[in-house]
Amino acid sequence: MFSTADTLGMEFPFYGLATAAGIFFAFLLLRFTSEKREGTDALEYIFIAVCGGIGAFITAHIFYALAQYKKVAFIIGHTDRLFSSFRMFCLYMIDIFGGMVFYGGLIGACIGAYIYMRRAKLDVGAYADTIAPCIPLFHAFGRVGCFLVGCCYGIESSFGVVYHNAAAESANGVCRLPIQLFEAGENLIICLVLTLILYRCRNIEKGILIWIYGLIYPVVRFINEFFRGDTEERGYFGALSTSQWISIFIFVLSVFMVTKIILKRKRSDML
Repeated sequence: MFSTADTLGMEFPFYGLATAAGIFFAFLLLRFTSEKREGTDALEYIFIAVCGGIGAFITAHIFYALAQYKKVAFIIGHTDRLFSSFRMFCLYMIDIFGGMVFYGGLIGACIGAYIYMRRAKLDVGAYADTIAPCIPLFHAFGRVGCFLVGCCYGIESSFGVVYHNAAAESANGVCRLPIQLFEAGENLIICLVLTLILYRCRNIEKGILIWIYGLIYPVVRFINEFFRGDTEERGYFGALSTSQWISIFIFVLSVFMVTKIILKRKRSDML
């Protein structure tokens, strides 16, 4: 596996290409899902994407740093090394904040998009419903990018792929389960399910689709975490990884929100 592709004499990073493809197809899907909710404006999606992207970029790096809590604790206890030189400071910051965590990006994107929609006085539920199927579609392409560069790799397995030039050095030299591709396929299925719900369920309550996503993906992610092999690069609290704890939190929150929306609908029908 290689981290870059040589095209027309120019090198392109595989992850960047996969991300760009994910953005393109997500917006293509958005063009169709937006037709299912009245009161949405195509131009507003651009501003929502920008604000969501800014939020995602910031929190994805913050969550990565939180997963590196052992390194953070070490640096706090050795600030003399941190500030010994500008070069050392930069190296430590890159080491701590240099990666990104999907859940951090997802949470940040939701916060950034929500803040903009509230400030612009948009119908949050309507926009959220149309965006929800696009999230797993984009994520699927991201996981393909992970597979191509050799990050987020799986456990050692008799079936899989052997990396020789992976982004994570610990992934090289042994046969790894392609858990990235499994999760990419699972995300495509989630995207299909959410799209079908949006198209087939005419009376579905506005704003519930994003929480249905919150019921499905955390379960998938929680299970997939047991088949991840990059334990050295990721944070664990007790017996579970940080992503598994976040999965539990998002699932519980989604159960609460879906229940709240359904009960609100029943009360309005009784009046």
